[in-house]
Amino acid sequence: MVPIILVTGYKPYSKFKRNASGEIADLLHGSYFKGREVTGIAFEVKHSVIEKQYVQELKKGYEIIINTGISPGRSVIGIEKVAVNWQGDAKDEDGISPRVGKIVKDAPDALFSKLPTEELLHSLRSAKIPSEVSFSAGTSWCNKIFFFSLYYSTAKAGLIHFPLDSESSLDGKYPSMIIDSMIKSIEIAIQKTI
Repeated sequence: MVPIILVTGYKPYSKFKRNASGEIADLLHGSYFKGREVTGIAFEVKHSVIEKQYVQELKKGYEIIINTGISPGRSVIGIEKVAVNWQGDAKDEDGISPRVGKIVKDAPDALFSKLPTEELLHSLRSAKIPSEVSFSAGTSWCNKIFFFSLYYSTAKAGLIHFPLDSESSLDGKYPSMIIDSMIKSIEIAIQKTI
């Protein structure tokens, strides 16, 4: 059976001992939307994993790919509009920094999300979920996975950034959101993209 929907997230990294994106990917794994099964995968925050394991996963031919990640400091859900073909030197969980520059040498400088971003924004706000269309996915792991999904697949692919979950920001140093709202946002994103 050909896989239809992929939801990705990340495992905990750095000082963040919980990562809602990976938990949601795991939670949605095996669920169904309009008869289509979801594959959910939480990746390690390692450049080698993204460049090998994720790119290999894309070869399975998904029709819909919703990548997710946390973005500490954000106060609302960010529906990312554009992936840039550029990476910074952020160290991963192995302490490895990538080469600064283009992610894919001969690829375009940027690619636009294939999710219905504006329609999704309207739906999330109608569901009382704080959200925005964002034009900066950063230059680290989330942007990289976002770019790969658009460049190496024909799927309706995009990226959604979450604030920290409430439990991860008990000290109040970062804006936060309850995880139920994040789960609901991905369910809505899938339904609006199918």
